[in-house]
Amino acid sequence: MILCGSLHPFFDRKTSIVSKYISELDDCEKLFIPMHDDCPNHWYLCVIDFKHFDIQILDSLRSKSRDEFRFKSVKIVVEFCQTFFKLYDIGKDVFQFSIDWAPSIPTQDNGWDCGVHVIRHMQRFKNGDSMTSSDFCNSVKICREITCDLVIHEGNREKQTIVAIVCTKTSTRAMKKLLL
Repeated sequence: MILCGSLHPFFDRKTSIVSKYISELDDCEKLFIPMHDDCPNHWYLCVIDFKHFDIQILDSLRSKSRDEFRFKSVKIVVEFCQTFFKLYDIGKDVFQFSIDWAPSIPTQDNGWDCGVHVIRHMQRFKNGDSMTSSDFCNSVKICREITCDLVIHEGNREKQTIVAIVCTKTSTRAMKKLLL
């Protein structure tokens, strides 16, 4: 990809971020791409399913006034992905995939849980599990679970620091409430 007359550094084959993950794309079955719509400050999810040759848009707060924009945004991202795949000889042709809205996904009942829905969709959709509205019945609890998963993840180099700070600044009673 050429940006401003020269190869963009992100696309340099020697760039560690690209070379580190490029080989994993060959075996990738699903690619999850969080999408952002600035107008209502809303997150939704694009899922490229290489196994089933389709692209789904998972949107917990669909809007007739924003659907066309979001659909076009997904198409632009898919075109970018195709350019990337071609550049790195990945062997995936997403131009042939159909793009459609995911059927029967739970909708959010407020204006601020879209990020939680995106993360939960990625967690459930990767295994092919269907979503139900009960998966989102307690968004505060889900946020805690996601936070705990991120903090205690083996790849988190700051885990010990974060846990130490939380333990020193939080009473035992508050810690129990946080974890429950």
